[in-house]
Amino acid sequence: MITLLTFPAGLHEPSLSPFCTKMIYLLNMSGQAWAHKSVSNPSRMPHGKLPVALWNDVTIADSHLIQAALERAGTDFYPNCAPEARAKGQAIMRMIEDWPYHALVYDRWIHEDGWAIFRAAFFAGMPAMLRHPVGDTIRKGVRRGLERHGIARCTDAERMALVGRDLAALAEFLGERPFVLGNTATAVDAACLAVLGAIRNLPMETPLRHRIRSDKRIMLYLDRCDQAFISAYA
Repeated sequence: MITLLTFPAGLHEPSLSPFCTKMIYLLNMSGQAWAHKSVSNPSRMPHGKLPVALWNDVTIADSHLIQAALERAGTDFYPNCAPEARAKGQAIMRMIEDWPYHALVYDRWIHEDGWAIFRAAFFAGMPAMLRHPVGDTIRKGVRRGLERHGIARCTDAERMALVGRDLAALAEFLGERPFVLGNTATAVDAACLAVLGAIRNLPMETPLRHRIRSDKRIMLYLDRCDQAFISAYA
């Protein structure tokens, strides 16, 4: 039995973290027996982050390392895909988990309207008197991380131009295929749904949310991913 530790669900997502959401989808795909446990404070986790998997007395941190462990145990997240296609899937996964993911974090933590909603969702289990001071302290750390990444150093226009290039690349690569690598949903589609689905479901209007929702090809793709990962593996 695998126990997956994740941030709680919220904002219409299985977890407030896209990386945790991705692992929920991948574990459902894997066929492994698993249980879920919500954790609000990851400070005692190996990397200070979630998700974390507890499996056969081994603690595995990071979604990519959990995926690799599942693959070593026999799960094929890229069925019927040649090595070149698998490499493309990995590259696109990392592309979506970079600028688009960090743009989502920016809209949730830095955007004033987004922060008001996200703080209420993320710190809901905390006593009301602590919610603001603790949230503001963590928010400062998130801002520093986004500045180190570079996305928080950009103007709004620069940030959207850079994210837009990645989204345009994804849409172009999709072409007329139902999923990134063909007719079957794979690990890369789980990652795309986790990140882009969370952007689509942002509870306030931002240029990032508008960019996703105005791209018909990506919206139809996310609808297919919903069917593949939420309906088929529920």
